[in-house]
Amino acid sequence: MIIPGNRYTYPRNKKNKNKKYIFIGIIFLLILSSLFLLFLGKSDSPEETAPILTLEDKTLEELWTDNRYRELTEKSELILADDPLDSKSLIYNGFAYFYLGIAQFTLEDQLPLLDKAVVNLRKALQLKSHPLEGKVNYILGKTYYHKGRFYMDQAIVYIEKSIELGILKDDSYKYLGLSYSELGFYSKGIEYFLKAVNNKEDDMLFLVLGQTYYKSGDEINSEIYLKRAIELNNDFRVKIKSRFLLGKIYTETGEYKKAEKQYNLILDGDSKSADAHYFLGEIYSEMGNSVKARAEWRKVLKLDPSHYGALLRLY
Repeated sequence: MIIPGNRYTYPRNKKNKNKKYIFIGIIFLLILSSLFLLFLGKSDSPEETAPILTLEDKTLEELWTDNRYRELTEKSELILADDPLDSKSLIYNGFAYFYLGIAQFTLEDQLPLLDKAVVNLRKALQLKSHPLEGKVNYILGKTYYHKGRFYMDQAIVYIEKSIELGILKDDSYKYLGLSYSELGFYSKGIEYFLKAVNNKEDDMLFLVLGQTYYKSGDEINSEIYLKRAIELNNDFRVKIKSRFLLGKIYTETGEYKKAEKQYNLILDGDSKSADAHYFLGEIYSEMGNSVKARAEWRKVLKLDPSHYGALLRLY
């Protein structure tokens, strides 16, 4: 009898075959891992793979566009160290110091930066004509405005000049209105504020118009624009300031019920407003109700024990 050879060789061949499959599987997994890692490497974002630009690589225009004001001052000052009359560096340096200045919280911190802006922008204007001349006048005018009331005349000169040169920004008329009003030229201020609100309705501008009309003695128009500021309902603080001035106007004209309504509306939004309670006390006092008046003034002192007006009234 002949015994088939594969009866004894089959188990050995199966084991070898299994080893072969395992080996092929390992190779396949290694290839897949390599491809996956290669794919991850290629999918990196451009920001991660691109070289980082240094300060020297960036132009003044690029730093300005990116709002990188501190770096802009550094780069422009490096250029100015070699060429003190480089107009572009003077301009962008001035622009950057203006925006750095108005970002500060106190006038004490603002002024040194604003002064640097003024110096370099005025230097730039003394040089030959530059395509940015209109914008230089515009920024210089705003810089003078933020330096305080003693510079309002200069703010007016430069912003009006910028408009002549074709630079009319959204806030150009607003700055002119504020500057003229600060100098006491209320009719001129109102003229520019009206131009500003014709371009874009703004609750803050309506409030400022109401305040300016009030200062000029025109209580009718003041009331109109204060109500418009409230109707826009964009800023809670604007509404509160508008209602306080409306309350003052109504009190002065003897319309005590209207004034009372405004102060109560303030308290609806801010129940801890000591001033609203104080002025309610003033209204009740004018109406001859001393009990209600004193009750309001006592509420004031609970909220603000050092409130001068309430202390004066009670003690």
